[in-house]
Amino acid sequence: GIETPEVRAAAGKPVFVDFTAAWCVSCQVNKRLVLNTDETLAAFAQSQVVLMRAAWPRRDAVITQALARLGRNGVPVYALFRPGQETLLLPEILTRSSLHEALSTLADPRS
Repeated sequence: GIETPEVRAAAGKPVFVDFTAAWCVSCQVNKRLVLNTDETLAAFAQSQVVLMRAAWPRRDAVITQALARLGRNGVPVYALFRPGQETLLLPEILTRSSLHEALSTLADPRS
């Protein structure tokens, strides 16, 4: 079947989904300042988080529905699907500390 974030989380993998668009200025700033940094990528790897990007070039219906399920109707949206826990929505303006705080809510993969 299709590998959705919900399916991956149900299989015990945390999944971070970046709902983004090329025309979205805040998305590009967040990507440059927080998401695409070595520090952030290392933190995702350490927490064994699966990274998924949902690009929304022309208000794609499937992504629109996924956003609606999260209670949102635009980008950026950053969602951390956590195994056995509720999905965590991060702020639209990402900071390193908000991202690290979100990752700290995951169960330790080594336990």
